[in-house]
Amino acid sequence: MQLVHDTLVQSRFSNTFPRTVEMICPHCFKEAVFEARTWQEHGQQLAASELACSRCEETVLFVQLVQADGTRKDDGLFCHPRPAGREAMAGVEHLQALSSPLARSYESALKLYNRAEWGATALTVRHLLGGLASRMVAEDKRELPLTRKLEALPQDVDLARPLQDIAQLLAPAGTFGRQFDDEANIDKVTAELLVELAEQLITYLVVLPGTMTDLKSRIATAPVPLRRGSGAA
Repeated sequence: MQLVHDTLVQSRFSNTFPRTVEMICPHCFKEAVFEARTWQEHGQQLAASELACSRCEETVLFVQLVQADGTRKDDGLFCHPRPAGREAMAGVEHLQALSSPLARSYESALKLYNRAEWGATALTVRHLLGGLASRMVAEDKRELPLTRKLEALPQDVDLARPLQDIAQLLAPAGTFGRQFDDEANIDKVTAELLVELAEQLITYLVVLPGTMTDLKSRIATAPVPLRRGSGAA
């Protein structure tokens, strides 16, 4: 089962259950509206309904988690099969906090991708990268070409800062370092935060370089489309 974000629900019944959901159909791979006629409650914890795609008329099973008072739980809607298309990246709220226009560009790129508008997607991504680089580099470099701005990023952005922050947290006098002296007093919240810190560090040091290597390999082996007017037979 795949979580369906509440933002995809276009209308609701009086009991707060979804009436219509707009998403990329897992059957025809097009943006479509799914309409519910009835919901069947199972026990006191969930309700289910099969919603039909307005384009291909294939059905998708939706499950809604229910609260004790019979209304829906927030972020409690799931479906099977999962919606097609790309979803927003984890942590996109940080991009929103950095720059609302950049966040809107990212959202536009996703929407264009999910509508199979490949050229427009690529141009929007290039605009996003240019805006992000301009936002991060020093003011005197903001008019440089995109490649030059990206090359200048390590000079203007302290990429080592996350590691320095973690080192301070784990130092003997740091927030977490002090607690290692008496592990019996470490509670669930502290343990959870430490696990999250470790995951962030693994992402930064291991996952990101690994995925970048994989991506570079895929880019290097991807077929390059011929330019119009190239004269190739």
